[in-house]
Amino acid sequence: MSRRRAEPEVEKENSERWIVSYADMLTLLFAVFVVLYAVSDTNERKLQEVRTSIDQAFRIGVLTSSDGASPVFEGGGGLAPSLAEIQSRDIARISDRLSMFTRDIADGHRIQIRADESSITVSLLDDLLFASGSADLRPGSQEVLLALSAQLAGMPNNIRVEGHTDNVPVNHPDFPTNWELSAARANTVLRFLIEEGGLEPERLSTAGFAETRPIGDNDTPEGRALNRRADIVILYPTVEDLIDILQPGGETQP
Repeated sequence: MSRRRAEPEVEKENSERWIVSYADMLTLLFAVFVVLYAVSDTNERKLQEVRTSIDQAFRIGVLTSSDGASPVFEGGGGLAPSLAEIQSRDIARISDRLSMFTRDIADGHRIQIRADESSITVSLLDDLLFASGSADLRPGSQEVLLALSAQLAGMPNNIRVEGHTDNVPVNHPDFPTNWELSAARANTVLRFLIEEGGLEPERLSTAGFAETRPIGDNDTPEGRALNRRADIVILYPTVEDLIDILQPGGETQP
């Protein structure tokens, strides 16, 4: 009498596997909506913070592709404009605002606004602030610096105050060379911006360049007048800095 061989048991299909895919989809949707909310405010610092926070929270490159790029934040068809584009727009907007400001105050013809991809420079020319060979503020220059401080107060950017001279040797017992004179003038402006203008000290720094960075021809009186100046430089991160920030493992810059 032959025995019937037992039929192999059919493995029961797990009907709950869809939950894993569903949870992954919800996680990614959450990340997308957070990004959409963040990019509604075109503030490059917030974009950096959101991208870093989400990547750290999920421990994966939600916003970073396999080659290290960050398409959501770097444009190229992503959800947001690139940080470089945001920065360029902000530089143009602030430059226009400062240009209007210089036209509205006294001696506006002796204030120049220049911009490049990583900074905006407000040049206070000739003897607007200082008498020849002096690092003491001229009477009336305080009003100009106070008005400028009000323009700078709402910005998060770091600011560098630079002193510059023409190539004529200085003739003053307190300043052996133009290096000492340019540094002293920068420090005078910095102290005024902090003590009278109310700017945060941690945002400010100084530099003295003597006659090494002319913007005019030192062979003419007009050129030398342009070179005798104090520059207030509003600093932005460079494109290289932005790329470093957005690379995996990069540190978020303040």
